[in-house]
Amino acid sequence: MPDYRDFNLISILTNINGILINEAPLRVGVGRESPLGSSVDIVVYRVNGKPCIPGSSLKGVLRSLTESLARSKNINVHEPWDDESARKEEEEKDFCPICGIFGNTRLASHIRVYDSIPKDAKSVRVFYKCGIAIDRYFGSVKSGLGPFIEEFVEPGVEWTFRTDILNIRVFPEPELEDPRGPLIRDILNIMKSLGIQVGARKSIGAGLIRLKEARWKVYHLKNGKLELSCEGALT
Repeated sequence: MPDYRDFNLISILTNINGILINEAPLRVGVGRESPLGSSVDIVVYRVNGKPCIPGSSLKGVLRSLTESLARSKNINVHEPWDDESARKEEEEKDFCPICGIFGNTRLASHIRVYDSIPKDAKSVRVFYKCGIAIDRYFGSVKSGLGPFIEEFVEPGVEWTFRTDILNIRVFPEPELEDPRGPLIRDILNIMKSLGIQVGARKSIGAGLIRLKEARWKVYHLKNGKLELSCEGALT
């Protein structure tokens, strides 16, 4: 039975650095509480004045995608907030692969996903779109929710991408007896070939980002130090 509570040591560390590109308008927002003095109702999330895709948003989308992939492979998956299942896994030392990657309420995450920022902040352009909320029952504008103005980042922006993976062999080839490695390879391949959707308005095509390119480096512990053992490009 897999016991993924191996945070007392580092057997292998994989670092992935790459470039994301948003192929559709993008808005990872800050909710409806717009900044003081702003003429926009729903603004893009920013850090130090620059648009940003939070690592938490990326990680949440990747977890949801990985859960769907795991179910398609007949791997048992429980909801991340199912504390009873998490407690049972902890007692039996038998964690599901999803929790073994992303963690749960009883287990830390084996993967770190960092904030993505524009490679060239000066080239980032935004636009504004007016929207309304339709009442599903009456077919009219929903009271108190329209019209409103949303801010989006224009398509074509390149963003940084970085993730670190602890104690899971993904490259150059995953361990077939550990289902976590193949699942991570699958989601990286989907990010590169098809893309994933992040942020708001996904149902109308917004938020599509694709992994344009990425390189990986694998480190092993030797003589008490992390040493680079191999590296390559995600193809």
